[in-house]
This record gives sequence, structure tokens and C-alpha cells, in this order.
Amino acid sequence: MSLTKFIKAILKRREAIPAPGAIIYNATAAKVLRKPETKLANDIIEKMGSGTILDLGSGTGYLSIEIAKRTPGIQVYGIDLSRQMVRIARRHARGVENAQFKFGNAADLPFEDNSIDLIISTGSLHHWKTPTRVFDECYRVLKIGREAWIYDGCPDAFKDQADRNRIRKEYGFLAYRIGTKVAELHGFAREEYETKIKDILDQTEFKDSYQMELTDVWMKITLKKHK
Repeated sequence: MSLTKFIKAILKRREAIPAPGAIIYNATAAKVLRKPETKLANDIIEKMGSGTILDLGSGTGYLSIEIAKRTPGIQVYGIDLSRQMVRIARRHARGVENAQFKFGNAADLPFEDNSIDLIISTGSLHHWKTPTRVFDECYRVLKIGREAWIYDGCPDAFKDQADRNRIRKEYGFLAYRIGTKVAELHGFAREEYETKIKDILDQTEFKDSYQMELTDVWMKITLKKHK
């Protein structure tokens, strides 16, 4: 598939999860992702003891709230294009003053230039209709020398028998079964990351400062703002 057709296919996808889908997500998928996102929270907390984190496509808020609760010196902002997701996240965040959730589009971030210490995103990239704009917005709001960690689904994470066994043991059979389907339907194959997503990144301000790696159940894209 050409890059043009690939982008058109992305544009056909619904960018915001509708209200009924948000409720179902909160009851099922969010719980399945809880253990993998807890591991991500550990990595993030290890990297940062203070500062400002922006969570793109924050969904029902678990990752943002977990970080905020465990590290009071970090201010976490979650942004999502689903009003229902934002409402659920705010409900979950009651009493956690350093976690705030906003309705908004990642392609037009409501933050000042050079104001964010770390950007994170889990399972959101495949929804972005204008990924080039989103990446450039990430570049704009990041402080110089800071990073964005973009995680999304990749079925190749489940290909090797050793990886499948590890995931079943670590997360349980149900999470493994649902995770494989989620990765197939919500994300990209490794070859697509290494060609189509790479081509998109090469059109952004991050064109000379990114890397991709399969990690746990995700494809992780690390972006760094050099100047």
C-alpha cells in the first residue's frame, strides 16, 4: 500500500470513540490494559520525579492517574477527543489533584510552546487522522531535550512462542487472548511501522530524532526534541 493510500485508510477510521464505546472500553479493555499500563507507569516514574506529563488519548485515565497518585511532584494532563472518556477519567481522578483531564484534539494542543517534560500515548496513534500534525504539535509543546513515548498495538509482539508464553504467564490467558485481537485490529504491523509510519515521521520536526522498538505488548516510538 502506498503512503497516500495508507493515510486515506487512517482518515476513514473514527478518531473519537463514541459514548457507548467509551463505557464498554471502561468496563473491559481498560481493565485488560491495566497491567501493561502499570509497567509503563513504573518506567515513566523511574524516568521522572517531577515535571509535567501530557497523556495523548488518555481514555478513562488509568495510566495518568496511576502516575499522579504515585508521584505527587508530577503534574499530569490527559487529553482525549471523546467527551465520555473525559467524563469517566475525571470521575476516576476525584481526589487526585495533580491529574487533570481535558476534552481536545491532539492535532491542536492547548499548551504553550516548550512547556511539557514528557509526552506519552498508549493505543491512540492508530486513531489519529492527521498524524503529521499531531507529531509536530508534540514537538512544539515539548521542552528542548525532552521526549515523547508513543505506544501502539503491533501483532508482531505476539508472534514468537516465547513472547506468547511470557504474556500469558504475566498477564493471564484472558488478557493474552484479548490483547492479540486488539493488536490486530488497533495498531499496525511491524512492516507498516518501519515503512508507512516512518515515512510520516520523516515529514515532521522529529525526522532526524526518533526510534522504534517492540517492547512488551507494544510498538514504542521514542521521539526527542533536539532544538
